Amino acid sequence: MIGKLIKDPLLHFTLIGAALFGAYDLVGSPNEDMSASTIVVDRDALLTFMQYRSKAFQPEQASQRLDNMAEQEREQLVRDFVREEALYREAQALGMSENDYIIRRRSVQKLEFIAQGIAEQVVTVEAEAAKAWFDSHRQDYYEEPSYTFTHVFIKANPAHAKSVQQRTDTLLAQLNAEQVDFADATRFGDRFLYHRNYVERTPDFIASHFGEAFKDQLAQLSADNLHWQGPIASSHGQHLVMLSEYRPGRVPEFAEIRSRVEQDFRRWLEQQKQELAIQQIVEQYDVEYRL
Repeated sequence: MIGKLIKDPLLHFTLIGAALFGAYDLVGSPNEDMSASTIVVDRDALLTFMQYRSKAFQPEQASQRLDNMAEQEREQLVRDFVREEALYREAQALGMSENDYIIRRRSVQKLEFIAQGIAEQVVTVEAEAAKAWFDSHRQDYYEEPSYTFTHVFIKANPAHAKSVQQRTDTLLAQLNAEQVDFADATRFGDRFLYHRNYVERTPDFIASHFGEAFKDQLAQLSADNLHWQGPIASSHGQHLVMLSEYRPGRVPEFAEIRSRVEQDFRRWLEQQKQELAIQQIVEQYDVEYRL
């Protein structure tokens, strides 16, 4: 495993990035011959600054961008660099970076950004590998069953339960006799707290609006977009239902969601590459436990 890591180009790039990170504190900083109040703005300093701002450590591209930069944009870049460098030095002079966990975390995050950015460049996704990864993660792509239906609501009235039942029966007969379709159902019944039409909604979503008992009764119906069925009781009252479609739960075929799978697989590969590079850096240190 270690031999494989050593040959990994991501590791090499990450270590170069780490060196770049270490050098960043020195770029633009005063040397022994310069005053502490002198900020040196040169090409290397600007290239390093640009790469950290973009979180993309690509020296050649940064160099080309700097060469092609308009004069006004270059002047703004210099101002931004000088501003950041001045504030950084002032913070150091005031001792703000000493034993500061926030600065420690930001330094760690910079190295993680290096590894992440380079991983995105070196990772390639092959169709066969993505398919194999999908086969081993099929359950991650499981799609819940769904219902598409509309309903006519009859408000509950315990004091007049018989008349409510008669109204429900009359409405059901009318809806089927007039062949009222999905879109025209809003003309009938009482106002409902939630929606009239439910399109490709999961059982859990339906239960959150109608209750578990309604969900269970709905599951007993057969899809039929020509006839009204019911009534089905909920905690709100009675519902006459036209169930247009039921889709059972399933895992789609790879070809149906290939683009999504390849994106997920790429992210997974990038995370693995990033972690391998970071782990190799960690393994360069001896850990002494004094717990």
